Amino acid sequence: MLQSGGYQLLGVKTLIALRNAESTLRGGLSRIMHYERISDELIVPNLDQDISFFYDPATKTLRKRFAEHPKELQMCVDFFDELEKADNELLTQIRAERQRP
Repeated sequence: MLQSGGYQLLGVKTLIALRNAESTLRGGLSRIMHYERISDELIVPNLDQDISFFYDPATKTLRKRFAEHPKELQMCVDFFDELEKADNELLTQIRAERQRP
């Protein structure tokens, strides 16, 4: 869009908001792809295992190799929160720009 002259149509604040939304999206998708790969390699092949494969009933905690998964899931939630914020900021800026003469 910018290469075709979009920078001439949009204000600086809108371009910054657009770049921020794009950056948030790319970074988040990268993290999700990483989590998906780990899940596909570590969790999915072992779904037929007993729960004790994933969880230690004695300590009531996830086994060491699975302990990071809740954090990774939280990172996905955080990503969607960040993306929503960035998209809302972009939308607000686009609306403001449409109001200018």
